[in-house]
Amino acid sequence: MESFNFYQPTRVHFGAGRLNEVGQIVKKYGTKCMLVTTTNTEDVLRPLYDRVKGILAEAGGEGVHFDKVVPNPTITGIEEAIGQVNSQGVEVLLAVGGGSSIDTAKSISLFHGAGKVDWQQVFATFTDPFSEYDSPSPSVLPLVAVPTTAGTGSELTQAMVISDPANNDKECIFHDKAFAKEAVIDPELMRTLPPRLTAMTGFDAFTHAFESYLQDCASPYTKTIGLKSMSLIVETLPQLVKDTGNMELREKMALAAMLSGISLGNAAATLPHPISEIVGGVAPRLAHGQCLATLYPQYLRWQCTQTVEKCGTVARLFDPALSDASDKEAADKLPLLMKEFLQSVGLYRSFSELGLTEEELRTAEASPVFNFLPFAPKEVMVGILHDSYQF
Repeated sequence: MESFNFYQPTRVHFGAGRLNEVGQIVKKYGTKCMLVTTTNTEDVLRPLYDRVKGILAEAGGEGVHFDKVVPNPTITGIEEAIGQVNSQGVEVLLAVGGGSSIDTAKSISLFHGAGKVDWQQVFATFTDPFSEYDSPSPSVLPLVAVPTTAGTGSELTQAMVISDPANNDKECIFHDKAFAKEAVIDPELMRTLPPRLTAMTGFDAFTHAFESYLQDCASPYTKTIGLKSMSLIVETLPQLVKDTGNMELREKMALAAMLSGISLGNAAATLPHPISEIVGGVAPRLAHGQCLATLYPQYLRWQCTQTVEKCGTVARLFDPALSDASDKEAADKLPLLMKEFLQSVGLYRSFSELGLTEEELRTAEASPVFNFLPFAPKEVMVGILHDSYQF
């Protein structure tokens, strides 16, 4: 039997209504809590934030609310939050939201005691999802994560995406001490997600499961849960975007996202993710999940020639009629099956349709990051990006 490593230190509380337990969970780590969320300019999320504050208060906690998280969290926002943490004696962090809120909280946790941070050095150092790094702070603040989308998996990984707008840069860093202490996954919090956001976050979860499944370091454990995650998403997401209030479907997607996050944290993503981050650095208005969906049809045309057996297995999740086909025959069908799947959830759109300009495309294609990515020859990766501009 093959040898492998597996690490998942986050305690998970899964199920409808579990948000009600968050006060007691947070209380284990301290009473002075910073709630980390997105900006609530239209009051859409105010009822949720007020509910969370009430639950914390009932448990005897007191809170500081940092509500300035933006999509693709920035260095400036993280540093502002760290200033508040240190000036107000925060003992524990509670992130409520999507990947941006949770990534911001992870960064606060990790760097709050590091003094002035050299972010370029951070980006150059914390690049390996499987290394054990020294902590940049004397202590790491405990984090409780409550996802409100089913997709990023950030509540169960050691990864953080941080943007540096001044340099058109968006980087994913890793640190083994950035895992949340506990995650509360309550599918009821995802009930009101609109169809498009449901589709984008759901497809993000699929890519985490698929790409980690392909990795050489994938273990029997991650391959098993990755396949289960993909199977759930293929079955559920097209139905869910048409019936977003269906709690049975929401629970299945929340489970799929949880499994893909665990798989991602132990086997990592591959080629499409750094390309999406390059595009996101140049055009931060484009959502990560949509960028991945745009890249995938072209990406699979190459990937299916590299990992035939695994791509054949995944193709059979989309089309059980391929059960008797050879791996190559099944793998050859996967790009078309993916196109049809993306069309069914409203994500089959080229970068030009999304508003990426030709100048932005050229800037992305010229990114020096392509020189260091180990997943494929540079010309292959740049070609996938170029061919995704217009279908």
